[in-house]
Amino acid sequence: MRNGPLKDGELGSPSPQSRRSFLPYAVLVLVWGLVWPASKLALSHCPPVLFAGLRVFLSGVALLPWIIAKWDRETLWVNGLLAFLNVFFFFGLQNLALIHLDAGLLSLLVYIQPVATAVLSRVWLRETFNPTKVIGIGLGFLGVAWISVGQLSHHPIGGLAVLWGLLAGISWALGTVFYKRFRTRPRPLMDTGLQLFAGGLFLLLAGSLQEHWGHVQWSAPFLAELIFAALPGTALAWVIWANLLKSGQASRVASWTFLVPLISTILSIVWLGERLSLGVALGGASILLGVYLVNGATFSGGGSHAENTGSRAP
Repeated sequence: MRNGPLKDGELGSPSPQSRRSFLPYAVLVLVWGLVWPASKLALSHCPPVLFAGLRVFLSGVALLPWIIAKWDRETLWVNGLLAFLNVFFFFGLQNLALIHLDAGLLSLLVYIQPVATAVLSRVWLRETFNPTKVIGIGLGFLGVAWISVGQLSHHPIGGLAVLWGLLAGISWALGTVFYKRFRTRPRPLMDTGLQLFAGGLFLLLAGSLQEHWGHVQWSAPFLAELIFAALPGTALAWVIWANLLKSGQASRVASWTFLVPLISTILSIVWLGERLSLGVALGGASILLGVYLVNGATFSGGGSHAENTGSRAP
């Protein structure tokens, strides 16, 4: 009988502790999967940059009690840069692309982020990949690519909108690894609130300069979509995300986001009438298998705390 914790990639019976650790990942991917079709509907009532600004600024206001704290130089410069990477460029570019693309398809393009994060984590954070993890990331990427190719074959899409979606995902990947590398004393609630509040102000300013507030339709459906996207879809989800980054390897946390485009695509098919194809089903199966392989040690209780928190390069 073996003593001690299981190593990365080994499987075992799920413990109550591992089941509890599964919950924030599940909430995160479900909320983010729902927010894509909700945002697509909201953009029929509001210009894209103004909607991004309203969504993000409202989420920052919700976190104001945690923003008001003693700041140091690191807090200001790290979160100032992340207000652009994680908020201004990420939300701004994705909303511009969402005007022209289906919600399911855009979520697939944006979620190149886990692959970019894994590569950046290997180079910048010196995180290690065992063979199981490499295969899992490869299967996740293959599933996203498979679904993307199938979707692209049915949509006459401008190359610029596709590029916006990919750049949004890459900007988020840069922000993810940057936070893990340079935030030596992470405070997830305060950090998230500062990024969202400042980034939301920048987006509102940009939207006010290039779009018209008169085009916003302040209807009950739009307000419901905005509140959902801002509070659970942004404030709650990004606090969970920052806490997971604080305690786990950046590439492992990011690998879970492979599930978001799968959920978003299914919901967009059912909710918005977007096209169902064999590629979606096969790609989704590849994504699920990839996420299981990458995260098997998390479910089984394997991987020590020291391993997960020690991924920041010196």
